[in-house]
Amino acid sequence: MEESRIREICIEVSEDVYKQILRARKMGYSSIDLIKLGLKHIGLGEVKPLEYKECGRISPFNFKWPDGSIERFDEALCFSIERNVFYVAYGFRYAFGTNRRRLVVYRKGLKGKTMWAIVEFVGVDDWNESKHVASLIKKPDNKFATVKEAKNLPEYKELENYIKDHGDVIKDGKKGFAALVIREDDHEKILYHALTRYKWKNMPK
Repeated sequence: MEESRIREICIEVSEDVYKQILRARKMGYSSIDLIKLGLKHIGLGEVKPLEYKECGRISPFNFKWPDGSIERFDEALCFSIERNVFYVAYGFRYAFGTNRRRLVVYRKGLKGKTMWAIVEFVGVDDWNESKHVASLIKKPDNKFATVKEAKNLPEYKELENYIKDHGDVIKDGKKGFAALVIREDDHEKILYHALTRYKWKNMPK
């Protein structure tokens, strides 16, 4: 059997791409990983308009958590995007000292597998007037991001104006940590946030 040979290659890239490569390397990706997967595959490409379409509505909507508990929502809207199906469920639940609006985005499992939760939103203090909800932002390593860290994430650059301190919009919230604060009916941003989180959760280890 012929022994495999190692070949060295050198490529020139722009400053922006170089910074993305350095970031990916810090996340544990090797140069070979980057060549095989590409920056866009691992979630480091440019943010582009999201293409999605509605695929139905379920009212009421029930979800069974891994511990066996059932959470009930008023309704869930179905969306298909990039070969994925997501359900955005709307309800209410006690959180941060009061009964608040609650949104959870679930991804439908393939081939009959169970749905699983991707991101959660909670109503901000002025939800009755603004209808704004907030979702804590996590970094690719699954740790909560500070406001500064979140605004420096390439995936959230175009959403910079919607990133707030969680403790500034929710009493007793996680002060110092970043939250995406948007209207509860802004489905494009909700789905973009969920899709980004889903891709990060499924990065090669």
